[in-house]
Amino acid sequence: MKNCAYCEKNCSPTKEHIWPKSLIQKYEDRLSTYSKINNKLYFSDPVIKDVCKICNNTKLNKLDTYISSLYDEFFSLPLSPGEGTEIKYDYNLLLRSLLKISYNSSRTCGNSKIVDIHSRYKKYILEGGYCSNIMLRLQIVTSANIRVNGELSSDILDVTTLRCADIAYDGRLSDQFIIRLVSINSFWFYIIISIEPEPKYKWQEFVQEFSSWKIQPGIKLVPSTKKNSSTRILKISVNQTTYMHPALLGSLLYATH
Repeated sequence: MKNCAYCEKNCSPTKEHIWPKSLIQKYEDRLSTYSKINNKLYFSDPVIKDVCKICNNTKLNKLDTYISSLYDEFFSLPLSPGEGTEIKYDYNLLLRSLLKISYNSSRTCGNSKIVDIHSRYKKYILEGGYCSNIMLRLQIVTSANIRVNGELSSDILDVTTLRCADIAYDGRLSDQFIIRLVSINSFWFYIIISIEPEPKYKWQEFVQEFSSWKIQPGIKLVPSTKKNSSTRILKISVNQTTYMHPALLGSLLYATH
C-alpha cells in the first residue's frame, strides 16, 4: 500500500504508462525507451507503479484519449521543410495531458526538485480549473536533409519521436524557471514553469532571454476567448517553423523517455 501520486489516497498502486499506451501503439516501428538513471536504452513501454486504479482508469484515461485524438488529427505525420500546419486544441485539456506525461516522466528520473514542482499541478491534471505560474509554447520542427562530411545527402532525418526531457536552458533567469519538453513527432511543446510565483514583467524578461538562446521558443498557446467554445485554432506559417538541426538534437541530451 502507498499513496497515489495524484490523489494522494492510500491505495494498492497500478501501473501507469508514462506515455499513453494508445499513443505508443500508433507507431509501427518499435520504440525504445531511454533511462536517464541507468543511462541505457531498452525496448518496453515505460511505466511507473504509483497511481491508484480510480485515477488511472477514469480521470487520467480521459487525458490519454484526448492527446491520442490530437495525434490522429494533427501529429501523426512528420512535417517536411517548407510546410506550415495548424492545430485545433482545447488549452486546458492539452496542457493537462502534457503535464501528465511530464509529471509521470519526472517521477522516474531521480530529480526530486522537478517532481516537487510538477506535484503542484496534480489537482489541475486530474480535475482542470485554474492553473498559474506556467506557460505552454509550441515549436514546429520539420524534417531535415542529413549532411555527410559537410555535404547534403539524399537521406532525410524524419522527426518521428516521442520525447519528454529537461531543456537545459542556461541563460539569464535560468535559476527561476524550468523548461520541460514534450515532443510528439514535429510538434514540440515547451512547458515553462516558474519555480516561485513571478510578476508579469519577469515572465516577459525570461521569454525575451529564451528567445535569444540557441533554440527557438515557439509560439505561446493560450485558452480560447470565445464564450461558447473552449477550442482554439492556431495556424503556423512556414516562417514560424524550424528544422531538426544540431542544437535541437542537443536539447534532447537529457531526455528521460
